[in-house]
Amino acid sequence: MPDLKFLNAFDYLIVAGYMLAIAGVGVYVARFNEQTSDYFKGGGRIPWVLSMVSLFVSGFSAFMFVGAAGFTYKNGGAALILFSLAGPAYLFGYFIYGPLWKRTRIDTPMEYLERRYSPATTYFYSLLALVPNVLILGIMIYTLCIFVSTALGFNERVFDLGFGTMSGLQFTMLITGVVLIFYTLLGGLWAVMVTDALQFIILILITVILLPVAYVKLGGGNFLNGISTLVREAPPDYLGFGLKSQPPLFWVVYFVNIVLGYNVNFHIAQRYYCVPDERDTKKMALWCAGLSLLMPFLWVAPILASKVMFPDIASLWPTLTDPTEASFVTLALTTLPHGMLGIMVAAIFAATMSSADSAINWMAAVVTKDIYVPLRNRISRRDPSDRSQLIVGRLSVAIMGVIAVWIAFNMDRFGGAFDTYLRANSLYSPPMFIPIFLGLVFRKTPWWSGMVAFGFGVMCVIVGAIVANRSLGLPASTFGDLFQDIRVTVLGLEMTRYELNTLVGVVGASVAFFGSMLWFPKSTRHRESLRAFDTDLKTPALRVPGEAIDLRGFRAYKLAGILSIVLGSVLCIIAVPAAAGSGTHLNVLAGVLAVLIGIGLIRVSNKQLTRANGAGDN
Repeated sequence: MPDLKFLNAFDYLIVAGYMLAIAGVGVYVARFNEQTSDYFKGGGRIPWVLSMVSLFVSGFSAFMFVGAAGFTYKNGGAALILFSLAGPAYLFGYFIYGPLWKRTRIDTPMEYLERRYSPATTYFYSLLALVPNVLILGIMIYTLCIFVSTALGFNERVFDLGFGTMSGLQFTMLITGVVLIFYTLLGGLWAVMVTDALQFIILILITVILLPVAYVKLGGGNFLNGISTLVREAPPDYLGFGLKSQPPLFWVVYFVNIVLGYNVNFHIAQRYYCVPDERDTKKMALWCAGLSLLMPFLWVAPILASKVMFPDIASLWPTLTDPTEASFVTLALTTLPHGMLGIMVAAIFAATMSSADSAINWMAAVVTKDIYVPLRNRISRRDPSDRSQLIVGRLSVAIMGVIAVWIAFNMDRFGGAFDTYLRANSLYSPPMFIPIFLGLVFRKTPWWSGMVAFGFGVMCVIVGAIVANRSLGLPASTFGDLFQDIRVTVLGLEMTRYELNTLVGVVGASVAFFGSMLWFPKSTRHRESLRAFDTDLKTPALRVPGEAIDLRGFRAYKLAGILSIVLGSVLCIIAVPAAAGSGTHLNVLAGVLAVLIGIGLIRVSNKQLTRANGAGDN
């Protein structure tokens, strides 16, 4: 049995310092938000590199360290191909969707629906998208905290808060929720961008260090011996590219899902239209495509080694529902020194919070810009002031954050995170994204086509689930019955519930969307507004010549650099004695890397600030 090292006081100090750092980011960048467009899209002046990093990192969550690790442990080399499919998915953003999102000239994702379809479509989507996304936000917090608190020996602790007691799990969820709400509420999208940059640095540190360390340990102190040991002792076909438990159609369906999610998901759209120039979106998409081809190797390769190192991982984690999901953490707990273990936990927090803060910001934008402003205008016949919109935006962040934490606290009542996620996501995601995905390219549809495509797609998923259950002799009387895992054969193709729901939802929504073209009106108010929108989409959205450089972006770079130096200094100074002579060099290496990254960011930002000030920009 491997010797597992759990967190000590130094590790907790690093995790606490990370939480304080991102809370401090919210306080610092709050002054960047002079109006609502600053709060929700950085005034459209966020540097493309910062937005690119946020675009890439916001696609991660604890799933990368938990679900993806378990999938890799069970399926082996196929995971490397699967998780690299985001690379070609981002190319859709390079060639089509990145520039188009910038050309929409919008402040919120739902504003696109109003311009492309109708105000009614905005309300329809707002009601149907906000509820499940707040639920998924709660699931993110729950998944993160249940795993961290259990796997790291934190779950059994009881905290006396004076007014009552909390378990380690509840206390973790509370602290996570408070920090998330605090910095997102104060800093808006600027805070999300800066903290995503810090989180990207943390992810780089933990993955770059863990990869060689895992194979050195597997090889008894020699990296190359570790690789040969994996090749020699891995189960048959483990290093091949075949999936062990999924039908072949899974590859196609997974790619369809990530093409939709990485191009028209609301937080993805937000990253594209918040930069100054549509040419920046192409740079972002191309860099994300490259990172998506490279980075999966950094976290898949160590998990392949863990299959040989911990062949009976279930005996290590008897209380976990799926012990294979602890493969990444098990590897870290057996190979990394104290100090780096704190960075590992910070990395897991960082991955989930980068997804959560993105979700909460765009949802607050929807509530403010797409619900509050139109209602206030209808009641008082004038738009609310920018100040009142900022208040509503921040209040929306707080309320949705509190609801998400409440959902996390009560997740057991909803039947557990996995089942709840399936019920919330597989029902609506594919049909919801199809009208957005197709509507940017095919624009000759009536005003109601988005709602009909979305609704018809969801109806098809439900009907398909009922028919599938009946064909297998399974009950279909409750909502839960429709989402239990199944295997059916349709037109000679084997499918699980995942493939069935996705394909039925995509096909149903697409048929309804293209079918609605038959009713495209020859002359209506909708056609006139659609003509104006079409003109915008054909007009490049470029930076205005001679426009003053927005210095907030470079100050954001500088802040991320300062935080990186602080992180590296902590590792070099505090974490060296924490390792007690074992693995000290790893702390020093990670600390030096973090300091060098920070110095590079500060030098770049200072150079640009000096150049801008010399040119008279303010």
